[in-house]
Order: sequence, then structure tokens, then C-alpha cells
Amino acid sequence: MKTLVIHAAKLKERGEHVDRMLRNIGMDYEFIREADLDDLSRELLCQYFTQGEKMADHPLPRYSCATKHFLALERIVTDHLEGALVLEDDIVLHADFTRYFSQSIQELHSRYAGRPAMISYEDSSLQFVPRSQRKKGQLLYPGKKDRMAGAYYMSRTCAEAILADLKANKCPTTDADTYHYDLLKRGVIEYLWCQPALATQGSFTGAFRSSLSSKKDRMIEIRWWFKKNYKRLLYWLR
Repeated sequence: MKTLVIHAAKLKERGEHVDRMLRNIGMDYEFIREADLDDLSRELLCQYFTQGEKMADHPLPRYSCATKHFLALERIVTDHLEGALVLEDDIVLHADFTRYFSQSIQELHSRYAGRPAMISYEDSSLQFVPRSQRKKGQLLYPGKKDRMAGAYYMSRTCAEAILADLKANKCPTTDADTYHYDLLKRGVIEYLWCQPALATQGSFTGAFRSSLSSKKDRMIEIRWWFKKNYKRLLYWLR
């Protein structure tokens, strides 16, 4: 299974984090190195985005990030991959990721074979499947909206559907996650939530707020832990 990592070269700490994390679990991965902010061309932005001209006048990091997500889709198709796990470089995979990830892919093949489906694995948006909807042994559930774009599996059928939409309509937003939601609302793709969630963006937990003191980082981590578990309890009661 190929893993494609959305990464800005100047964020060396994040690159080192990804290297350690993915090597430790034996994953085959590569960084999407094209379209860093300093190399982001007007031509590329206009190829993918309806607001490409305006974005090119004042390029922002999130434009680079979104473009790299689209380049990851191109890689899935051009390299004839069955699909790929796409991660942003601040993602932290949970300890049980490998076991549940393999099970989720098996479930995708058995229940959604040939359909343009993607799987969201992260809990960064603090959205979970309500307990009343969960079924024993089932991991994948239709999502009503996106759960951000830090960790997801993209099937080739889904990548092809998105690239066709980009070619026909271009992306109306300036980031990947809200575009995924737009695609879901228009029925272009099927967006699945994995339950349990298996990853969290370190930007939310304080893991990559290096400009803050260690005390503040620790407080961010503690606040996130309480907030996440409070939300998990609410969804468990539903």
C-alpha cells in the first residue's frame, strides 16, 4: 500500500516526524514535493482552482497544501495504484492504526467495490459516528460532511472521479477538505467515516507549536484530550 505525504520542504521537523512514524510501522511512503509555496505557479493554480488567478497574486500556504492534495490524486492515477493513503505531514497515527486500517480496506473492497469512495480516518474535527448507528464488526459509515484532510484513503476510482470534476469544473474552494465536502454534496464521491477514528493532526494537539513554551504546549495537549473525550462521550450517548 502506497502512502503519499503532503509536505512542505521547509517544515523539516514535520518531515522527520513522518519519517520516524511511518518507518516504525513499515509503511511504503513518499512525499509530494512539488508545488511548495515558493514554487507554486500561476499555471498550476489556474489549472485546478476557479479562483486561480486571484490566488496566484497572493499565494498562501493553504493553496500549496490543496494543490499537493490534487497532485497526490494525479499520482494515484498515473502510477496505476489501486488507491493510496494520503497524510498531511503533521498527522499522528494512533497506536491501533495498522490493525484497523487493514480491516477498513478489506471492508471497502467488499462493500464499496468499484465505487468512488474515500475513507476519513482522523478525529481532528471531533466528529464521530453516533453509537446508535454503529454495528458490531463494521468500521465504515457514510459521512454527512468532511472530517478535514489530514488522513484519508483514496481509491483510484474516487481519484479519477475527482480529477474529472476538476477538469470540468475546477475547485471552487481554496482547500482540499471543503472541496471534498462539495464533492460529497454534489454526489460525485462517497465519503466514509472510519469508526474508530485512527489519527489526529498534531497542529490541534500542540505537537507542532514550536514557538510556544513547553508549558503552553502541555496545556494545549491537556485541553485537547478533555475536549476530544467529552465529544466522544456525547457521540457515544447518541
